[in-house]
Amino acid sequence: MTKEGTVLDGKYEIWKEVGRGGMSIVYLARDNRLNKQWAVKEMKNDGSKSTQTLLKGLEREANILKNVDHPVLPRIVDIINQEGTIYVVMDFIEGTTISDRLKKEGAQPQELVVEWGLQLASALDYLHNMNPPVIYRDMKPSNVMIKPEGGVKLIDFGTAKEYVIENNADTTALGTRGYAAPEQFGDAQGRGIYNTDARTDIYNLGATLYHIVTGMNPCEPPYEIKPIREWNPALSSGLEKILLKCTQADPNDRYQNCTELMYDLEHYTELDDTYRKKNKKKLAAFIGTSVLTVAAIATSVYGYLGLQKIKMDNYNTYIETGNDYRLEGDYTAAAEQYKKAFELDGSDAEAYDKYIQLYVDASNEINEDGTTPLDLETGLNVVANKIKSGHDGVDKNDEVLYKIAITYFDELGDYKTASKYFDMIDEKDKDYGELAQYYASVSLILSSTNVNADELMEEINSFAAYNQSEYTNQNEIKFVNYKTIGQIYATYVNTEGVAEVAEEIMTQAVEDLEEYTGTNLNVNDYFYAYYDNLIVIYEALAKGTEDEMLRNQHYTDVTSYCDEYLTILDIKVEENGEVGIGGDYDNVFNTAYYNKMMTKADAYAAMGNYDMTIAQYEKLEEVLGKDNVLSNKVYAEHLDYIYTYCEEQQQDPTKWEKQLASEFDDLLAVYEEGQDVSDISSNKTWKKRNETMKMLQSGDYGDKEDENETEDGESEDSDTTEE
Repeated sequence: MTKEGTVLDGKYEIWKEVGRGGMSIVYLARDNRLNKQWAVKEMKNDGSKSTQTLLKGLEREANILKNVDHPVLPRIVDIINQEGTIYVVMDFIEGTTISDRLKKEGAQPQELVVEWGLQLASALDYLHNMNPPVIYRDMKPSNVMIKPEGGVKLIDFGTAKEYVIENNADTTALGTRGYAAPEQFGDAQGRGIYNTDARTDIYNLGATLYHIVTGMNPCEPPYEIKPIREWNPALSSGLEKILLKCTQADPNDRYQNCTELMYDLEHYTELDDTYRKKNKKKLAAFIGTSVLTVAAIATSVYGYLGLQKIKMDNYNTYIETGNDYRLEGDYTAAAEQYKKAFELDGSDAEAYDKYIQLYVDASNEINEDGTTPLDLETGLNVVANKIKSGHDGVDKNDEVLYKIAITYFDELGDYKTASKYFDMIDEKDKDYGELAQYYASVSLILSSTNVNADELMEEINSFAAYNQSEYTNQNEIKFVNYKTIGQIYATYVNTEGVAEVAEEIMTQAVEDLEEYTGTNLNVNDYFYAYYDNLIVIYEALAKGTEDEMLRNQHYTDVTSYCDEYLTILDIKVEENGEVGIGGDYDNVFNTAYYNKMMTKADAYAAMGNYDMTIAQYEKLEEVLGKDNVLSNKVYAEHLDYIYTYCEEQQQDPTKWEKQLASEFDDLLAVYEEGQDVSDISSNKTWKKRNETMKMLQSGDYGDKEDENETEDGESEDSDTTEE
């Protein structure tokens, strides 16, 4: 088990355990460079040969999955092999599993099950069409997470578990009894066990949907998949036919690919027996009226222009209504209106732009329960599907392509997908052509598993020069570019020569933004990002110089920009309204406040300013209180700072009370206050100092004081000399 506070690969700080399975432990972690949360899965290694084989297989499969780009599949962003332990860094997915939902509520509504089925089938189809194809092989309700906004996401990807014959619910090397296809277990002797393909996943999905829509677990008696209407006659006969076809014993009798399955799921009501009977009657009536249709065609030509006007009026109405909902804070209703607009007319960029921006804004707001009003990936996937299908020529609309590309790049850090859309933009487009080429080049470098920092910096410096010369201080694109450039500089700030260039560029970015007079940008969001980058840049400059005066100046700049950042943070918290800082809050604002106050404390400590360092800790403790998720970190670091400060002056703690009276009092005060802080006993820094602090608090120094006495009974520190 990895300890809280451990930093992997110099950037992923382990915060807490959030789950565990037979071979893995999952932690919530924070990327200290990008200030993002990730899930980190630690793969257990008991040293056995079978475990080593499984770990190698997992690492190989995880490397394949680093290339996935689908909203239902978790992104794997990093794989770390540290001293034989494998850590897989992936999206942190909030929500509950379908398995948990079934335990609480039983069978789920048919329409919802079909919607989930389509999402899961789409993900499987994506995997099956990868090169080489990937077969999931373990679809089941406990491996599907329901996100807070309603969509689903596959979890536990690539985890193989040893099958135990006595336990029907155990996972084998290739699946889970009850949900697994017959070929996943071979014959009675296990022969043919590896003969699995895309049709195996189709069986697994069918069995999973059967469980969800009926509430009957195929892992439990009667251990079979019956026609769903035997359990609930109100269910669709069309859906029943689909699930029976999915779960045929012979793979040749199932759907042969997920595309076929998705088509039938989209039209499952049309497979109903009652629907087919009605259509037979409608056919006769249709033949009788077809002659009249021919005459109507001529009339419709004259109405074309009128229809186009009506279409445009409706398009504008949808957008205006969406704008109204947006102002009211009803993101879901606004999104629906914008979506109706581009479904009606997909050739215009406005509706797409508003739709994507709505999801960006909503994903940056936090509800009281820590969720966001909308999931950005879900919204982007809707637009991506329109582009993929070429809806009304949107795949050639450079404005829309740029909007989705820059969102994947800037908001999600999904450089591979961003690169794809940047490459689709016409190089000759006067607004986006040259700009897209810069972004495409940078995206390509960043999407590599081993980023060439020198090559990247050369490209970024060129991009920064282009950005400053090409755009005026009234062009919003300039400031979006500055934000991107600054984030990359901050990430690679320790590369030789980067900090000096980054300081110049980002200082200029702040000055340029101060001259902006438009209304399309939320300037506070951009100042917020620029200040964040400058804090990192000045920290690097301070640590990289031996000139004490210059170092202190850089650290002073760090504290100044922290103050600017915190001022905007207060505004953002006030604007959000539903969440705050301190108390029971556990959100990005709370974390950002903690990070910047700790950064200020570290800067003052580096300058040797004891009083100002202590002031930062005390302010942070006042704001967070004693029950916040971060409180134990603050008190532990506060204690450790004073302890280390005293130790630097005098290594023997038993002498602190006399020689460092003021600091000693501060130390005891923090220790006493910290006793009431939530989870303080589990903090490793606090535990490291605990025994010595108990001794200092009691005043019982024991033999240590005796050792400080001379043979004459005089203290070694006594000014008295022997006559």
